[in-house]
Amino acid sequence: MHKRSAVIVILVTFLSVIGLLPESGSQEASVQMVEDFSSFKDGSFPEGWKSRGGDEGDVYRVKRNREAYLEAHAVNSAVAIAKKFSYTLNEYPYLQWQWRAVKLPQGGDERFKETGDSAAAIYVIFQGILRPNTIKYVWSASLPLGTTTQSPYNSKTKIVVLRNQDSPLGEWIEETVDVCADYKRLFGKEPEQVQAIGIMSDSDNTGSTAIAHYKRIAVSTHK
Repeated sequence: MHKRSAVIVILVTFLSVIGLLPESGSQEASVQMVEDFSSFKDGSFPEGWKSRGGDEGDVYRVKRNREAYLEAHAVNSAVAIAKKFSYTLNEYPYLQWQWRAVKLPQGGDERFKETGDSAAAIYVIFQGILRPNTIKYVWSASLPLGTTTQSPYNSKTKIVVLRNQDSPLGEWIEETVDVCADYKRLFGKEPEQVQAIGIMSDSDNTGSTAIAHYKRIAVSTHK
């Protein structure tokens, strides 16, 4: 298994085994907050998130400017973080978050190992210990909007391009994706239980820099 694929697999396996992170909240709410980063100190790494691939403190830090957000500043690095968050996709089909890309990894193209860097990415990681099915929503440096492909590191990770080099940099953009519909389309079957939500901004393959911000990640029963 390639190092990049192993980062996510090992990370999710670690989250499953230790069992220390909280499960999702009441199934009665129409919206469940995965993370809004508001409870963490400025400059800290968010508690409850686990990393693999390097020192998370070198890449991810909570920042505050009216509202808390997570900053990812990846310099020639590939560090993924994830939070255990178990829920049923048929009950909460939509994933919502806000993000902004500040700097794109130069030459990034998620289709190839040699260039497989993303300015920003949100992972939905499904049940399973070894090589779980995963959907990766990306802010790409080069691919057309709406592109769907699979990771060159792991055929069970499907990539969906939501934003790219033509999207405005430095501006918050709110996303809502129908993960349930995407799972059926990409994997050709009914969705499995979600076990974790991940984040990754990386730049190691292109030897460049990626900077992005994330906030207000939630699951919802509606758009």
